[in-house]
Amino acid sequence: MRNIFDQYSQPENRLTHALISSLNEDKELLSSFIKKFCNNYFSDVSSLKIDQQTLPGLKSLQNLEGDKKGLPDGVIYNDEKCLIIECKINLELTEDQLIRHERTVKRKGFDNTFGLTITKDPISNINLKNWIHITWKEVYNWAHEEKSKSNWSLKLLDYFNVAENKMVEDEYLTEGSITEFNGIHFDKENEYTYLEGKRLLKLLIKKIKLNKELEKQLNIDLKSKGRGSIKDEGGVWDILTFNNSKKTNFTSQPHATIHISPENAGMHLAIPNGMSGKYKKNLKSLTWAKFEEMVFNIAKNYSDNFNNNSAFRPSIEIHQRRWPSINAKYFSDGKINFDLRTAFKEFASMTKPEIKVQKEWLKIVYDFIQNKNSNIQIGFGAEFYFTKHNMINNKEGDQIIARSLLSLKPLVDVLFK
Repeated sequence: MRNIFDQYSQPENRLTHALISSLNEDKELLSSFIKKFCNNYFSDVSSLKIDQQTLPGLKSLQNLEGDKKGLPDGVIYNDEKCLIIECKINLELTEDQLIRHERTVKRKGFDNTFGLTITKDPISNINLKNWIHITWKEVYNWAHEEKSKSNWSLKLLDYFNVAENKMVEDEYLTEGSITEFNGIHFDKENEYTYLEGKRLLKLLIKKIKLNKELEKQLNIDLKSKGRGSIKDEGGVWDILTFNNSKKTNFTSQPHATIHISPENAGMHLAIPNGMSGKYKKNLKSLTWAKFEEMVFNIAKNYSDNFNNNSAFRPSIEIHQRRWPSINAKYFSDGKINFDLRTAFKEFASMTKPEIKVQKEWLKIVYDFIQNKNSNIQIGFGAEFYFTKHNMINNKEGDQIIARSLLSLKPLVDVLFK
């Protein structure tokens, strides 16, 4: 079904229409918008009128979307004042364009004008009196703050997500974003989709790369480019690499994988089958006692960071796969994924219902590390499930993933010693 805001062909016009329509339908939302971004320019919003792609009071002036040259994207006005809105995503915004809009509105009898630009990236090269510049991300975050108060804010948020997905898919938005990571909210009413998962993963990775603790404590390369193409594999995933590593294919070195699937999101520190000899040597040099101690310290870190939230599960995964071709979906020949707390009574006893201790799972991992002779990948990490105790359905969700990665410092220390 076509979205109620899809009334135009140009992405800028669609997004502007979504914002203007939402403000027009909800006066409380309009009041919040004016207070947030326009220095309380209007003292009373009850009498305000809102038009798009035209001049104040001339709704019939503009019928053709491609013939709007010289007209502002939106106007909010009363009998005395007029707020001019100009919006861009990829197209260039010039000082001369804003001056023309202001002059045109003033010729319609408005001596008191104020201007607001909304762009993908911050503006630093335009400095005009009575003009304020904000980004689409700021509008998105504002709408997110208002979602519990306004149904139209929810509609606007949904359209932001839909619009960004479509712009990325159409390759209109190749750099940057118009939204920001505010958590992962998949549930029965908001089911996982590949495009939404891909959008959220991109925003999540971008925000995680702002975390300097990952670089300081683990030497994560916060400037790494990741995988590039994110495919639909029943879920989506991307990588973070280490500064210690040589700039080769990520499958030849330890790396962190960040994933979002229909059931959960999480991360694992991957020990790939093709990992170079020095990392293998460091890991294989561990005696059983030292290996057990390392995993115990990881389990303790997870316990200290997340207690025993039922939506969180620290895990170790062993996976054997093969690919018929480079771009084809893989065949899974064997997989083990278990809760690492099964190895230690100290942590197993803290769960409800209580986990039964079964150290054999951990011994299997140690045996694979010492004796494996097939294309098996091992990963240490955690999953965070989309349940009522969801830990990542808010704007601090990136911190949860980062803390999970930091919990694996004992393993990183061994690999890179």
